[in-house]
Amino acid sequence: MSDRIGGLHHITLCTGSAQGDVDLFYKTLGMSLVKQTLLYDGSAPIYHLYFGNDTGDAGTLTTAFPFRRDGRKAKRGSGQIDLCCYSVPLGANTYWKERLTERGVTITKDYERFGARILQFEHPDCNLTFELIEEPNDLRKPFVGGGIPPEYAIRGFHNWTVLTRDTEDMDFFMKEAWNYTPLGTDGSFTRYAVDGGEVAKIIDVNHQPDARPGSWFYGEGMIHHGAFGVPSLDVQDQVKAEVEGLGLTDFSDRKHRGYFQSIYVRTPGGALFEATHSLGFDVDEPADKLGQELQVSPQFRSQKAEIERALNDPFVLA
Repeated sequence: MSDRIGGLHHITLCTGSAQGDVDLFYKTLGMSLVKQTLLYDGSAPIYHLYFGNDTGDAGTLTTAFPFRRDGRKAKRGSGQIDLCCYSVPLGANTYWKERLTERGVTITKDYERFGARILQFEHPDCNLTFELIEEPNDLRKPFVGGGIPPEYAIRGFHNWTVLTRDTEDMDFFMKEAWNYTPLGTDGSFTRYAVDGGEVAKIIDVNHQPDARPGSWFYGEGMIHHGAFGVPSLDVQDQVKAEVEGLGLTDFSDRKHRGYFQSIYVRTPGGALFEATHSLGFDVDEPADKLGQELQVSPQFRSQKAEIERALNDPFVLA
């Protein structure tokens, strides 16, 4: 099997309201709003908001579908990515503990895993769980928003955690299909990585045999999928062919997502993974104006005003 899956590219959440996402990711965590667009699947207009560093680089992108207006609730559990973990500098979690508490964000744990200090907290609007992991070797530029001092600011993803009731087949998938190498265990967590385990190139698998199964459909309150970068469409085709050659044929055809070309596979552990190739965020607006206006795909541009009214999920950045 060839080495073709890269690091973490973006993660996509099903959340509550657009304002709730802006309040957490933009105002509290200091991310930039890189893109306002729409969910490409289905017929109902649902926001797709992209948060990350100021240029929307791979490895920094948290995207959200605010699903509350649709009324659909999802169930968290096994068969999903359960934790989204960001990298902060060594010692920064003392600052973040105070900042999150001041802003009404519930901190659920302050603990260590794989030798790193971790601050775990909940999305105030939909109770999804996130972690800030102190990482001294992350040299990426800090997020610039929210007035957060650079010495404490988020750099991007550290890792994601898949929650699964059984690990044997997921172990096979991570090693043989996704070319990630096991790095060790800590309690119920097994760590896999590419490139030796640099930040944003790590997946943890949390074995919880008694966990209830989680939802696979869109709905408020779950992480829908995680996307991994591939360098070209040719490599993306190779990924699909090789993984299907292992007998793992629950793989989608290529889907054009405006800013990525993507294929999706349901892993044996249940979590939905995406192999994606970036097309860039400046394909429909200038690079210096990213995220300032709602972007709709070309076939719907004449209906933009109508779509904005139908969204009925207003938010303000101020």
